[in-house]
Amino acid sequence: MSATNFEVIGLVVVLGGLGSLVSAFVGDSGWHLPMRDQGIFRPGYLGNMLVGALAALASWGMQKAAILIGSPVASLTFSTADMASALVIGFGGASWFKSQIEKVILQRAAVVAASRTGDPMAASQIAAASPMEALRVANAMKP
Repeated sequence: MSATNFEVIGLVVVLGGLGSLVSAFVGDSGWHLPMRDQGIFRPGYLGNMLVGALAALASWGMQKAAILIGSPVASLTFSTADMASALVIGFGGASWFKSQIEKVILQRAAVVAASRTGDPMAASQIAAASPMEALRVANAMKP
């Protein structure tokens, strides 16, 4: 099977995006579109797909350095190892991105909770909650 260089690059991008979709279901984020929630931008599965696709492309590009423009233009190859790598790197890149967003959410929850009156019930709810639920509980605490 013969594919153009752009088709090979497209495969890497698509597989990286697919790997990132799995990350959307792991953890607390779930499946949602980009939105602003409690004053924090949450990129959703589309943001995860973008980061996963770019991470897979960057990783693959470092492994398969080739001349794409100019002379001589090399023909790119795509193996099953490249496919697996794109899926895994897409998942890992999106998971890293998601953890960065969740870190910001948890920092905001800590700041809000620390500025409020002590509430043992809220503290136990925050300890067991997802990052966004922790922020919601902190915002609901009495000032």
